Amino acid sequence: MEAMFEKIGSQRTLSQEIEQKIEDAILKRKLSIGQKLPTEKDLCEMFGVSRTAIREALRSLSARGLVSIRKGDGIYVNDYSEDHANKSMSIYLELKFDRNYPLHLVHMRQMIEPQIARLAAQNRTDDDILALQRNLNSFVNANSGSETYAMLDLEYHKLISRATANPLIPLIMDPLFRLMPKVKTLIVSRLKHTKLTNATNYHQIIFDKIKNRDADGAYEAMTSHLQIAEQDTMKLMDSLEDGDELF
Repeated sequence: MEAMFEKIGSQRTLSQEIEQKIEDAILKRKLSIGQKLPTEKDLCEMFGVSRTAIREALRSLSARGLVSIRKGDGIYVNDYSEDHANKSMSIYLELKFDRNYPLHLVHMRQMIEPQIARLAAQNRTDDDILALQRNLNSFVNANSGSETYAMLDLEYHKLISRATANPLIPLIMDPLFRLMPKVKTLIVSRLKHTKLTNATNYHQIIFDKIKNRDADGAYEAMTSHLQIAEQDTMKLMDSLEDGDELF
């Protein structure tokens, strides 16, 4: 059979070399989504390495979501999903999350989310409005400080990002949005907030602006919403004493 890969000349880290070459073949569309890779035996012959090196490379590619290893069937190129794309960034942000991150997060959101709300008002569909309305109904009835409340808040902002009709926006924002329930929990637990009327009221206001295709109004409402979020975050920071850990 025609060799898909050339033999590796360096002994630096064989499995990493193999992993990189297979990844390059996928990125350059030499291997398409759903395509079956050569067998382990054939890959060993192509690369001129042992089965151990091939298996290590395939395990790493599988862990990263680039290929799937189907026992008794073979190795296939995965349809790389948004979840795969966001996983590494989400893990990084979780591991780096410290006492400075809540404020970093709200400042980042202030830079981006008002414009997202504007685009959502311009591009939203009827299905987007229905999804946001369902979220609002659940949000109003959620218990103060509950995990459900925090997750509905997260869902609300994700739905607005999807309503922009720009697929890059939810992809880029998702790792940041995933930090929001953590910050919300901190604010509720450390500041003893009751149900945040700011969120309930502003979610409704922003929704109305988006529903009515009022782009400027949606921008302004989201800006005001995040100004209050910044105030709550500043109160959280002020409540921490030197040496305090967030958890």
